[in-house]
Amino acid sequence: MKKALIISGFLLALSVTGCSTTPQAAEPQAAAPAPAAQPDDAARRDADRARDAQRDKDRDRERDQARDADHDRNHPCPDGEHLYTDHDGKTGCVRN
Repeated sequence: MKKALIISGFLLALSVTGCSTTPQAAEPQAAAPAPAAQPDDAARRDADRARDAQRDKDRDRERDQARDADHDRNHPCPDGEHLYTDHDGKTGCVRN
């Protein structure tokens, strides 16, 4: 039991002193070369947002074009008139 306590105390002291000291460099080293210029996170995020905004605009434009094409196909009436269905089921254009 004494032997185990002594060994445990020695290992505890060794681990505490080993973690608290700072290692010393053998000899000074030259400064590392600067890394290649890379865009920082903020610039990358801004570029991603701009790309997403452009994609949204393109999608909205395509949706509007499809809606306009459907409108022309479904509403054959000229401007100032709208499609009307009477009680007999007949459709026709009437003034707004």
